[in-house]
Amino acid sequence: MKKKLVTLCTTVLSLLLLSSPVLATPTTVVSLGDTLVENVRTSNLNTWFKNEVITNTDGSEIDSVEDQVQYELFYTDTSREYEVEFLGIGQAGYHSPFGVFTYTGNPSAEFDEAYITYQNPLFVQNEVDDYTTYNFTIEAGSYFGFYLDANGSGRYVTTMVSSNSDDLDHALFFETNKGYTIAFEDIIGGGDKDYEDLIVNFTPTDDSGFAATPEPGTFVLLGFGLIGLAGFGRKRILK
Repeated sequence: MKKKLVTLCTTVLSLLLLSSPVLATPTTVVSLGDTLVENVRTSNLNTWFKNEVITNTDGSEIDSVEDQVQYELFYTDTSREYEVEFLGIGQAGYHSPFGVFTYTGNPSAEFDEAYITYQNPLFVQNEVDDYTTYNFTIEAGSYFGFYLDANGSGRYVTTMVSSNSDDLDHALFFETNKGYTIAFEDIIGGGDKDYEDLIVNFTPTDDSGFAATPEPGTFVLLGFGLIGLAGFGRKRILK
C-alpha cells in the first residue's frame, strides 16, 4: 500500500509540475487575464474571415466576438522556428512595422518595460504583398508576442495588453484552421475598433502545434482527488 501511495504522490507532483509553462512541450499560449472585446465592428471582421476562408478549427464560421480566445503571449521551451503569414489589411492607412517581441520578466507580475525587447520588424504594413510569409526563430525558455510600431512613430501596440500605453487590447486572438490568427487595431486609443488593420496567421514550422496554459487549480483538485482515493483504498484494506 505504501508503494501505491508513493506512486500516487509522484503522479500528482508530475502533474503539478506540468502545470508550469516552463515544462510545456508544444508552444504554449499564455493567458494573462485578457477579457472579451465586445465593441468590435463585427461586420467588417466577420466578412473578412469569410472571404479569406479562415474558420474555427471545426470548420464553422468565425464570430469575431464570441470566438475570441483570451491569450496575449506565447512560450516555447525549446529553440523553435515559426512562420507568420501576412494576410493583408482592411481599411488602414498606416505604415506600421510589424514584428516579434520577447519578454524576460514574469508576465503574470506587473509589467516592466526593462524586460521587453522589440526585435527587428518582419515587414511594414501597406508596403508588402498580401499572403507573404516570414520565418523567425525564438530561443528556448522565451515568452514572446507580436507588436506594431504605430505608423513608425516609436509607440508600440502589442499583444500583451499591460505593455500598451493606452491599456487597451490591440490584438484579437482566434484559434483557426490556420493555427492562430491574430487581428490588430493599429491606432493608439482604439481608433475605429475594426481590428482589421493588420491580420496574420501564426504557426510553428515543425508542426508541433500549440497547448493552452493549464490552470494550476485543475491539477490541485486532481491531486486532492487522487489522495482521497488512496485514503479510501487504505481504509478498505484495514477493515
